[in-house]
Amino acid sequence: MSDLVENLKRDPVSFVDAHYNEGFALRREERDAIGLAGLQKRFAELRPALPALAKLAADQGIDAIRTIDDAAPLLFPHTAYKSYPLSFLERGQFDKLTRWLGGLTTIDLKGIDTTGIQTIDEWIALLEARTDINLIHTFGTTGKLSFLPRTKTQGWQTTTINAHCIRDFAGYNSGPDVLTHHMPLISPSYRHGASAIIRGMNRMAVDYAGGYENALFLYPDAYFSADVVSLAGRLRAAEARGEAGQLTLPPALLARRDEFAAREQGRAVDMDRFFAAAAERFSGQDVFLFAVWPILFEWAEEGLKRGLKGIFGPNSILTTGGGSKGKVLPPNYKDVIFEFLGFDRHFEFFGMSELMANAPRCAEGHFHFPPVIVPYVLDPATGQPLPRSGSQTGRLALMDLMPATYWGGLVSGDEVTMAGFDEPCACGRTGPYLEADIRRFSEAPGGDDKINCAGAPEAHDRAIDFLVGSTQ
Repeated sequence: MSDLVENLKRDPVSFVDAHYNEGFALRREERDAIGLAGLQKRFAELRPALPALAKLAADQGIDAIRTIDDAAPLLFPHTAYKSYPLSFLERGQFDKLTRWLGGLTTIDLKGIDTTGIQTIDEWIALLEARTDINLIHTFGTTGKLSFLPRTKTQGWQTTTINAHCIRDFAGYNSGPDVLTHHMPLISPSYRHGASAIIRGMNRMAVDYAGGYENALFLYPDAYFSADVVSLAGRLRAAEARGEAGQLTLPPALLARRDEFAAREQGRAVDMDRFFAAAAERFSGQDVFLFAVWPILFEWAEEGLKRGLKGIFGPNSILTTGGGSKGKVLPPNYKDVIFEFLGFDRHFEFFGMSELMANAPRCAEGHFHFPPVIVPYVLDPATGQPLPRSGSQTGRLALMDLMPATYWGGLVSGDEVTMAGFDEPCACGRTGPYLEADIRRFSEAPGGDDKINCAGAPEAHDRAIDFLVGSTQ
């Protein structure tokens, strides 16, 4: 076996130093050997350290992983990272929230004093100041945000892997090495905050752009508040139940909500200012740009109306993902965008906040998982893993082998079709890949996101109850 295979079998984190393209030239048996060794290593290390994982394994009768499918019953539902009671937030019980989070990470949180902490943002800042955790939160539609205990080192590793994808995806050194040859970074986002995107862009501003003086953010001084995101979700849920007037909200949080709402109402003007600044500061230069397609199309349309086109250098890079975000774009939207930008080199990813290594899209439209991600397709009705052969359609589940401080296995809310187990993609890359048609189960006609996990489903409920019970 190659050095890459032996290195990844010994330690999946060695992927940070690998040639990214080599991960897509592995034979089936090599990739499976990496996956099985990584699963065994993470299970052996984390079962004694994470009581919820130990409880789940005991209830499922699993004491060892002998095949890749053996790990399927141990994958947490994606809701595990928001399994705390909402009352912890409503009552400001951040001591209990800290104990809950401590059950999901090997980082010791027992000595964290949350006295005086009144908001989620303050809690996140406290953890960042006192521990190695740079907490990541998601966008909870019901007000319950998922909290992922990623470390500062893991944040750096994530952006490093992304840079190596840009450098190597079409072959080793086929693209620019942004870690060595810095490029101005442009992001129509917040400079401050703890969402996965904002954490990533801040890391990229340092590592890709060489520092914040070479970066441009839409809101360079504002903070993307986890409290406001949580509040917005709770208000939406209360309105749907006809209970909006029954929520008791602290004045400080109301003021922050009003500030955020005012900023969002002025977003069109801010976007004009942002893109004007981007053109003024970086026109004609090769830049690193991160934005989703709808924002780029809006920008391109407005720019072309004003006679602007080809504003950046031809060797610029765009990274994007997330599809059209529910917006209907014309068939030629990419042509419009690239005419305006002046370049067409881009990398589109399928990813989640929970993943450290995302799946880049190839010229065939498929999303390819690097070898440190072990993907599964589960039967939506039973939760059992479908055969790792042919083409399979069902619920996506993943085991991220990179994190050594929390369990990287989760069952997602996505319905996918996966292939590549037996035959390479038409692009030539080996290994499992997702076809382009991806949707949330909750978005299907008459669908919901009820998760049926492999093994004994009630075991997952008991593991979550055990995790929450440890906070009392």
